[in-house]
This record gives sequence, C-alpha cells and structure tokens, in this order.
Amino acid sequence: MIKVFIVEDEIIAAESLSIDLVKLGYEVVGRCSDGDKALDKILDTNANLILMDIQIKGDKDGITLAEELTKYHNIPVVFLTAYADDNTLSRAIKTSPYGYIVKPYKIQDLSSTIIVALNKYKEVEKIKSKLTKQQEKLNYIIKHDEVTQLPNQLSLLENFNAILEVFYQELNNQFYEHERDIPQLIPIFYLSFSRFKLIRDEFGQELGNLLLKGLVKRLQVNLTEDTVITRLDGDDFAVIMPPIFTRQDAIDTAKMLLEKITPPFVYKNNEIYIDFKIGISFYPLDGNNIDELLYKAKEAVKDLEHKGENQYQVYSSTLHQYTSKQISLEAQLHHALERNQLELYYQPKVEIRTRKILGAEALLRWNHPEERFISPTVFIPLAEETGLIEVIGEWVLNKACEDFKFLQQKYQTDLQVAVNLSPRQFNQDLLEHKILKIIGFHSFNPALLELELTESTLVNNTGIAIKKLNKLKSVGVTIAIDDFGTGYSSLGYIQEFNFDILKIDRCFIKDIHNNLKNATITKYLIEMAHQLNLKVVAEGVEIEPELAFLYKNYCDYYQGYLFSRPLPFAQFQELLDNNI
Repeated sequence: MIKVFIVEDEIIAAESLSIDLVKLGYEVVGRCSDGDKALDKILDTNANLILMDIQIKGDKDGITLAEELTKYHNIPVVFLTAYADDNTLSRAIKTSPYGYIVKPYKIQDLSSTIIVALNKYKEVEKIKSKLTKQQEKLNYIIKHDEVTQLPNQLSLLENFNAILEVFYQELNNQFYEHERDIPQLIPIFYLSFSRFKLIRDEFGQELGNLLLKGLVKRLQVNLTEDTVITRLDGDDFAVIMPPIFTRQDAIDTAKMLLEKITPPFVYKNNEIYIDFKIGISFYPLDGNNIDELLYKAKEAVKDLEHKGENQYQVYSSTLHQYTSKQISLEAQLHHALERNQLELYYQPKVEIRTRKILGAEALLRWNHPEERFISPTVFIPLAEETGLIEVIGEWVLNKACEDFKFLQQKYQTDLQVAVNLSPRQFNQDLLEHKILKIIGFHSFNPALLELELTESTLVNNTGIAIKKLNKLKSVGVTIAIDDFGTGYSSLGYIQEFNFDILKIDRCFIKDIHNNLKNATITKYLIEMAHQLNLKVVAEGVEIEPELAFLYKNYCDYYQGYLFSRPLPFAQFQELLDNNI
C-alpha cells in the first residue's frame, strides 16, 4: 500500500484529507503542522508521497521544507495551497514538485494528481536507474585495460585515495601501543618492460597480448590482493602497495618481483625474455599526490637505462634537477608579456548539424624571439609552477573578451569564446570577482564566456571545487569540463558539479568509426551528457568518418583540423567572413 505523509497546519483540512486518502486506498503514515518539525517525522515514516501545504506553521514554509527534503531523500512532493500567485508558483516549480493542487479540491482531482505524481516518480526513477547502469558500464570500460582487464591509468587517483583512506585510518587507530606498530609509508612502483615492443614486432600483436596476460598473472600471484596493479600507457605498469613500515619492505618486494617475474616465457619451444625495471617512490616522503609520486618513480626507472637488465631503483631528489634550458625559459617567460611575445590563437567550435561556427577556444602561443616554436605543454606547466600563470591567465581573459567583443559588434551575432583555467588559476582567491571585473570592463556578456576546466583540477577536493564552481556560475559564465575521460575521476561526479558542457577528448574520437571501444565510450558519454542537460563538444575531429559518427550519435559541436586548425585572430576573422 502506498504510504502518504500530510503536512498541513489546519486540523480540519488535515483530517478531511486523511479521510479522502483512505477512501482512495492510501495509508496515511503521519501528519505534521509545523515546518520546523516535519522533516524528522517524514524521514522516520518511509513515506512514498508527501502532500505538502505551502503555508504552514514555523519558520519554514512548505516550499523551503521541500527543498530541504531533497537533500536527504528523493520522496515525491505534491503541493497544496489555497492560492496560486505567480511568485508562489515560481518558488514551488524550482523544487521540481510532482504535482500541485489548489484548495478546495475535488476528490477526483486529488486522485488523478496522486496517480500522475506516482507514475511520474516511477518514470524518473527508471531513468535514473538506467543512467546509473550506463555509468557503471561506461566507468568499467573507461577505467579498465581491454587486454589485461586491469584498472588503467584513469583509475589511479581513485585507487590511490582508497589506499590513502586505509593509511590514515591506521594512523588514527587508538589501539596501537607504539608508533612503530603503525605503517608509515605507501610505496608506488613504476614497472617498465622495455622489450615488449620488440617482441610484438617480431612475433605479432597476438603473442604480445598473451605475454602481457602472463605477466599480469605472475604479478597477481606474487602480490597481495589489496595491492593495486594498474596498466599504464604502452607496456608499463604502476603498483600501489598497501601501507608499509619501512622503505626496506618495499625494496624487499621489488627484489622478490625481479626474481619471480623475470624467468623466461616459453612459446612454441622458444624462450622469451623480458627486461624488467622497477622505480620506487614513497608517500608522503616524495609527494602528496599520485601524479607526482608516479612521475618520481618513473624518473627512478630512467636512471636505470644504462645499468643492465632487471634492476630496481628508489627515487632520490638527485635524480631530477632543472636543466639550464628550463631555468633560462623561466627567466624569459617573466618578460614575455611585457615584450608582447604572447598571442592568442582561436580554434573554431562548430555546430555539427549546420557546420556553422558558434565560437572558438582561445589557445595561448608564445612567439619566442629565438626558438621557432615552444609548445604550450612546456611553458604553461612552467608558468603554473612559478606562479606566472595568474598574471598570464588574466591577460588571456582580457584579450579573449576584447577580441570577441569586437567580433560580436562586427558580425552582430553572439559568438562564444572558451578560455582554459589552470589549477592554480582556479584556486585563486576571489577568482569570480576578477572575472566579473574583466567582463565588466569590456561590457562582455558573461553567458558568452566559457571557462574550461580539466578533471584533475576538480577531483582532488570536490567539496571546495563545487563551491568555487558555484561562485563562478553566479557570475553568469558557462562552465565546460575539458578533456573528459583523460583524468582520474568517476563519471558519477559529473552530477555533483554544475557544468554546462562536456568536452570529449581526442583520444576517444580518433578512428572512432573503426574502434569499437572508443565508439561505445563516446556513444554512452553523449547519451548521458544529454540526459544531464549538458551540451557535448568532440575534440580533435580530423576526418569525415569521425564527424559522420558524431552526427549520427547526436553530438552537438566539434573542434578539429577537419574544419580548421587554431588560427591567429586576423585569420580567424577571415574564416568567419566566409561562414557567418
């Protein structure tokens, strides 16, 4: 039987409503007249439906109570009111109610409204369930390697955080008598198997895959179940061990792996040897996040390149020093702005259905006086590390708003401009005020400014990131999640953040018409994004079959060399002349 809870401050009205509900075959499991007390009572009853009067006793009216209820439980709410002015309706609609009854009501209206509300609720729950299953399936596809079925690089942060949680639980465990009994370190192994490419070239992909599976089996047999084994890009692996007591524990494990994994594999009476090297870093000695720890473990492996086969190395700060070129670039980057060496290029964002340019992504270039081309992948991390990114990022925002204000006036159309925000920029205090000042100075419509953030910028502290995003949204700008699928986070977090646009990374678009895994991932991503009312941009579209696939699967926009490479501002205008 359907359980109904009534929130009504008029005793006679509440009693009459109870009688009508019983006549209609419903069970009334509770009543309350006070908005301040109703929430706890509702949650205690496991009600299936709430009939909520808008004007009730207490500081909270029915609409406020309905808003609070959604934070704890998804129970369908039908509002009751003796009047329905525009303001009340507007507030009520924002809570996404399942129905609205104006008092006095007819019992037939009550019956039909409840039936419609419950059916609507079932349909919504069915869609949510379908979405959850799609997310779980897609999460598995995205987060696991196709050949070995191991977690892949996209799952690293998730798995590292799980081990980190165990680590801190142990540190805070009150039952340990001595500190020496508490694990102090988390080892990260970078495993490199440099001969796999030669083996594949000699014997073919099939044998290479069999060899990988055999290697994984040896790793799994010789490591504990709570050790995380991850296949990285190419033929390298990462291993995150559970917390240990001393560095020597990790070294002993590395020696054991070198002994157990290096015996040759036998294939058609041929012995196949592998060259196996291990780099080791430790949390928290060598870093506080998985990116830094993995990088340092990899640096330790690089130092083994000329030291023979089957070796291990523990990371040391002496392995990584700034080169003279990096130091020189940093000094020159300090002066790049004042010397007018920075320039914005614009890559068009195109609507797939119409092939019309709707806007562009602003991409930073450094016109270095000596070097012909310095990749942004080189100088932007340098700017981030030195703090110059804050000044440079402000210049980019100013320049992009200035350029696109000019274009909007010239072409009399709403062209959007997308600007990338780095992690350091995103974490600035009062970032939303700086952006508001810039768009105010240029009289720029904030809705036409799109701020692009990568997954890794957001997932390290989701609580703070959500607050930051909401502040940015309050300015009126559009928010895009960039390079989706290349970070480490779960798909579920898309629903937590207030995004407008999801950008699918090039790695999923390349040869999508021939790659079943990429096709499946992209198709699901587009479907789920649309179910969450997000627009979808595909990045790096280079050939017509890729675009045809996106068109068939209702992707909204695309960027890529098929339409245009990133262009200097003058050339971008020429492109617009022929498109608008």
